[in-house]
Amino acid sequence: MRSLFILFCLGIFCACGLDEVTYVSEPSVTNNSPLYYNSDYLTWYSDFTTAESNQAASFIGTDVYYKIYNNYSTLVSQRNSILAVNTASNGTSAATRMIESYTFQPLGTNRGSDTVFVTKSGSNKRIRIRLKTYKGNESYSGDDMYTRRACVIGGKFGTDGSFVPYRNGNSKSFDFFNDANNNVSDPTNTNVEPVNGDSDYNHNSSASETNTYYVQLFAVGVVFDSNTLSNSFSLVLDLGSVPIRKGN
Repeated sequence: MRSLFILFCLGIFCACGLDEVTYVSEPSVTNNSPLYYNSDYLTWYSDFTTAESNQAASFIGTDVYYKIYNNYSTLVSQRNSILAVNTASNGTSAATRMIESYTFQPLGTNRGSDTVFVTKSGSNKRIRIRLKTYKGNESYSGDDMYTRRACVIGGKFGTDGSFVPYRNGNSKSFDFFNDANNNVSDPTNTNVEPVNGDSDYNHNSSASETNTYYVQLFAVGVVFDSNTLSNSFSLVLDLGSVPIRKGN
């Protein structure tokens, strides 16, 4: 009877068709994680290290997601909501909440179809992201590049800073207050402020500051799930939040 019971249970599990779960390790090392209220523009860049060691064969790389806000209380509320379920027991809940509930978008670049997706290579990579240039348009190099000039450096992006972070869709920059090119009615202009209705922007009728936006960023490991033929995600890594202010 005991053997028959075991076989019966096994039959139930097989009949349920339980999917195999693929786990992926999240990036976990932040070298610089800014906060929206910090007044030192030299710290307004994200710096993290990908996690590629001992990943599943289905691991395909690391992606960066962002969201723009005009009210920092909303930013903090949504960030805390994402991080509240960012535990192993909750699986992909944090990534799902980030992408589906709060419509975070993959960070793009100014290089056509290139995004800030870091394809796996078998070794960890250090990635630095500065969303806009501060204090003029001087030609920066070395450490000054990612602490002063808009750029993505590391991995496939090399060290020359030729990749500039753009909003999802690769057509608009984060330099919202560049008066030389901010006519929102002209679709060819890249330096325009976000408007209510943009998928990557949370608009609040009560802005926290005049002529100020805040951008929250997360990094996440990505696997291709062969069962569902879709991507699945790791836990998220908080890359911090930066202010974008007119006049900086």
